[in-house]
Amino acid sequence: METMLKELIAVLESQTKLYRTLLEILHREKKVLVSADIRDVNAVRQEKDAILSRVHDMDNVRNDIIRRISEQLGCPPQGLTITQLAQRVEAPFSLSLIQCATDIFALIEDIRNANDINKSLITHSLQLIRSSIHMLVQAITPSPVYFRSGRMYQEELCGAMVSSNV
Repeated sequence: METMLKELIAVLESQTKLYRTLLEILHREKKVLVSADIRDVNAVRQEKDAILSRVHDMDNVRNDIIRRISEQLGCPPQGLTITQLAQRVEAPFSLSLIQCATDIFALIEDIRNANDINKSLITHSLQLIRSSIHMLVQAITPSPVYFRSGRMYQEELCGAMVSSNV
């Protein structure tokens, strides 16, 4: 049991480092989103994808260790949190587990906040792009020509409407 707890603490510490790296990448992502350099945006995205893949792999390892520990403790692994596990083991492991859980929780909150900021930057950028496209379409779309009867001249469709003719 002691060996598995040491393994779990090592995995949690590795995950903490990965989450710190992810947070740094998200801060860089914010800077490159503001600069709007597509090469930098793609490079940061690739870094983020690589870190997220490593986090996912570490999650699988962590879940496997927690499953083995829960079998030894005689409790179901579903829903067993690190804090709950810390309550079931003795010191010094319980203290280390609580510290890891606290660190990871704080980092995840920071990651969520940074991600929300980046998401809003991306959403705002997309709104600006849509607005620019709309303005360009309006600029190149010819004004409609009206007959004396008030009907529009429809020989040439501008692309803003779909023809009912097939």
